[in-house]
Amino acid sequence: MPTVDVNVPRVNQAVTTLLTAIAFITSSPGWVAAAFVILVLSRVGGPRLAPITQLYVRFIRPRLQPGGPSEFEDARPPAFAQLLGTIFLGLALVGLYGGIPVVGWALTLVVTALAGLAATTRICVGCIVYQRFIMEPVT
Repeated sequence: MPTVDVNVPRVNQAVTTLLTAIAFITSSPGWVAAAFVILVLSRVGGPRLAPITQLYVRFIRPRLQPGGPSEFEDARPPAFAQLLGTIFLGLALVGLYGGIPVVGWALTLVVTALAGLAATTRICVGCIVYQRFIMEPVT
């Protein structure tokens, strides 16, 4: 089972929240595109090409836990949640650049709210969906 430092998804969620909130506040789809590209790089390239993961591993973690152990969790639920966020932001971009801005901004706000919830409370709705419907068979 792959594992991840529990802080890596939180930092990714915080950055996603920040970028998508800036996009909505400034009405700039470019920020949505930036968040989408970061998520795609993370999904396709794994941790080595994930910009926020590398930022955390190289600069944040050493300052939080110098030489100390990190807490790890199953990487599959946050990876699934990230996949959902990537899909939603991709669809948001289709709406924003395809002439349906209401749909694009609505999807952007969903991602902003769910990423913000996960970053601040560790309540990850995508992780819950994964654990309930994918890890455990539905009876």
